[in-house]
Order: sequence, then structure tokens, then C-alpha cells
Amino acid sequence: MAGRMIGPFELGDRLGVGGMGIVYRAVYTKTGAPVAIKILSPDLSQAESLQKRFEREVAILKKLQHPHIVRYYGGGKLGTQRFYAMELVTGGSIEGYLKEHGQLPWKEVLDLALQIAQALEHSHAAGVIHRDLKPANLLRAKDGTLKLTDFGIARDTTATALTAAGRTVGTYSYMAPEQIRGKPPVDRRTDLYALGCVMFEMITGETPFRGDNAGEMLIMHLQEDPPRPSSLNAECPQVVEDLILKLLAKDPEDRFFDAIAVQVAIEQIQEQLTKPVEAISPEAAKTAETNVPKKKKRKKSAKVPIYEQAWFLASILVTILFLATIPFWPMSEDQLFARAEALMKSEEPTDWGDAYDKYLKTYQQKFPEGKHAGQVQQYVDQVEMHQAERRARATAKTGRDPNSEAERLFLEADRYEKFGDRISALEKYESMVVLLKDREQDRAFVMLAKKRIQEIEAAGGDPVDRVQMVDQSLARADELAQQGKTIEARTIWNSIMTLYAGNQELEVQVRQARQRLSEKRSSSE
Repeated sequence: MAGRMIGPFELGDRLGVGGMGIVYRAVYTKTGAPVAIKILSPDLSQAESLQKRFEREVAILKKLQHPHIVRYYGGGKLGTQRFYAMELVTGGSIEGYLKEHGQLPWKEVLDLALQIAQALEHSHAAGVIHRDLKPANLLRAKDGTLKLTDFGIARDTTATALTAAGRTVGTYSYMAPEQIRGKPPVDRRTDLYALGCVMFEMITGETPFRGDNAGEMLIMHLQEDPPRPSSLNAECPQVVEDLILKLLAKDPEDRFFDAIAVQVAIEQIQEQLTKPVEAISPEAAKTAETNVPKKKKRKKSAKVPIYEQAWFLASILVTILFLATIPFWPMSEDQLFARAEALMKSEEPTDWGDAYDKYLKTYQQKFPEGKHAGQVQQYVDQVEMHQAERRARATAKTGRDPNSEAERLFLEADRYEKFGDRISALEKYESMVVLLKDREQDRAFVMLAKKRIQEIEAAGGDPVDRVQMVDQSLARADELAQQGKTIEARTIWNSIMTLYAGNQELEVQVRQARQRLSEKRSSSE
């Protein structure tokens, strides 16, 4: 195959074969840059449904720009063959890494799982459920960085579904119960189950369920509890085991709320397990040992005390067992609400996630018309708005493209608000409500927009005229420049150019900001 061309790419060795395509090492001839090329298998190129699925995979990769997801470079069609180019990751897959190393240390497992959770967070925020997370689809760069790949059967919740209703897709060893049954519909927690399977395999060297055939394995996913990881690897800490088993819960509601909650849990475990333990000197240990009083032998008595008699001990044991089961009794409506309310009053957003995972969703399932239903819904809205805003802030901070149109509109309105242009911010937030009100997947951003509208209106006072506000900002920038605070001045000029380019009302001000920047560049050269 060496030397064969497809578009501007020269193909090299074959790297792997997937369900829909073949992946080759290649070189982009215009620059000499190494890439990986995925080509739709020739025998599948005539099937219209598979062509559409290949196009869907390309569309998904285009909108996923993240350090832990393989980067898409471009694609095309040569005759009847479709292809696309992506980032070449040369360190092999986690599947090969596990075959070479077997069980991995828990510290490495947590580090790898954290990277996977970060990739899933970005993917889920864009409305994409991977549905085939497994070691073979996790590539390792030379520096150990993980890259999630192969979105061939991913589900884009923002687009028309291609998978027939009730059809099972995925890899048997990593499939969540709902993915096998086809209900409830797969969502972000389906990928979290697969993450649990991957973590289990990384720390034990085995998948959670192993059957003689596919049917047996699927039944085990549906009905059987996985073995405890510590039974296969004694070095697995209890907290790591608990994390994995929570990810492997049969009911999606019993898993983590989302990939962000998983990241928080992993970071807390890493901090907990790496805290230094205060050492005890041998001398102190010996002294402590000698100071322990020795038990005196009890003299035999003809009459056994009541507290040592069998009937008394049995009754005490029954009482203890009874009390021990109380925490596992189903909680009442009031108990669920009280525990959720206590967590939601916390100033720590991680507590809100716990409230959502443990109590709020359970309350909504069991008591949809309950007496606290209204307040519970407000708490759920609070959690979802926080998660949406956190994802948007992370997008803006890292300079990535917004994960959705709703996120883009929110960040745009937020920039106006931070710049001090309350009029434009209000207009943008109001436009969001109108445009997105019927889109369930954007509900959190619509709620955020409504909240910001209320805050701006509650602030009171007459908003400064837009032109007047920008003129004042230009004057402030000039003043800062004269004081030698060039960076602050440039920030204002850049903001004006970014926010108001194309606004005819402020064309003069944009031109002035551009001129000021040009003059500063000239003076610094």
C-alpha cells in the first residue's frame, strides 16, 4: 500500500481496522506532516446508511476540539471512497499497553481515568455520546497523554439518529445495561459505565464480566454484580474500588451525575491517598507496646453472668443486625428532601452534585407530584445551570470553540456584560430565551439567560447609552495608555473591536480602537 495516494495524502502502513473503516499512517504531501487517514472500507462504500454514518462521524469530530480527543484535520471523497485525516498518535492503544503490562498501579489508573473523564466531559457537553469507549479506542501519545478516538457509532443527541430504535450497538465487554436493553435511552452515564469497565480492566487485568459467548456476557452485564477489584488485585485501595463499582451500577441513576462529577471524585481520591502519613519511630512503637496492659485471666465461676449467656448474646446480635439495616431502608419523601436540602445549602458545588446523584433524582422518580416537588425542581435547575456555566467557562478559558450554539450565545452575552454593556448583554440574553426556549438540550442555558436578565433588571438604574458607554471606554483606554498601562489599554481596544465589529452604530468607535492599536504597535517597533 506504500506510495498510494488518496487526495493530497500518501498512504503508508496500515495501523488498524475498525467496524467501518481502515486506518493508515500517511503523510500530507504539501507539508510533509504525518497524519492518520481513516478510509471507509471499499465493500461498505456502496451502502448509503454506512456512508451517512461515516459522514456523521466526520461531523462529530469537526466539533470536538479537545486535548484528549483525536483532532480532525479534514476529509473528502475520491470516487466512491470517503476518507478523513486526523491526528497521528504513535504510542499505541491502552489495549496494547494492558497486554504488555497487565495490572496497572492505582495511581496510573486514576491519572488515565481523569484524562478519559475530561474527554467525555467535552464530548457530552457537545451532545455526543461515544457508546464504544474501550481500551482499543484510547490512544497513548509518547508523553503518556490519552486521546479518545473512533466515534463511528457515537450518538449525536443534537442530530437525527441513525441507529434503529432498540438496536444494540457497542462492544460486549463494555456495554451498559441500558445500552443492551435499549431502555432507558443511552446518555452520558452510559459512557460512564464503560469508563468503569475500562478502569476495572486497567487495575485488575480483566474485564468485569467474562462469558463463553456474547449472550452470556450480556446477561452478566444485566443481572450479575461485578467482582470486587480488590479480590483480583490486593493493591487496589478501597476508595478506588468504590469509585469503580459506582460507575458499574446497573441503574444509570446510581452512577455519577456526569463526567465532571467523576473528575471531582478522582481528584479527591488522589488528594486523599497521597497525603503524607506521620511516621512512628521504632522506639515509640516499642514503648507503646510495653505500655499496653496485659489481660488478666478470668477466674472460673460456677455461675455464668447474664451478659455472657447465649440467649442474651443472641438477642444483642439480633438488635445490632436490626439497627444495621435501618440505613438501607428506603427513605421517605421528607427524608430524601431533607438530605438534599442540607447539601444544596452548602457553598461547595460538589455537594450539589452529591445531592443530585443521591437524593434529587430519586425524589423526582418516586414522588413526581410530592409536596416538595417544586423546590426539588429548583434545586435540579440550580445544579444543571452550574454545570452548564462551568463547562462554558472552561471552554472560554482554554480558547476552544464552543460546544454548542447555546454555549456560544451565552459566552457572547457574558462578554458584553463583563465589558459593561448591559444593553447589549440584555439583548443577547433575551435573544437566547426566544431562540432556544423549545430546545430541551439547551434548557440549562435558557435558565441561565433568564437568571442574568433578572439580575440586570434588578440592578436598576438607567442603562448607559451604548455609544456613550463605548466612548467612555475609549477615553479610559487613552488615559491608561498615557499612564504607561499599555496592556490594560490594549485589552479595552481589543474588546471594542471584537464585540462591535460590524455594528454600524459603533463603526467610528471600532475604527478608532483599531487605529489606537496600530499606533501602539508602530511606536513599539
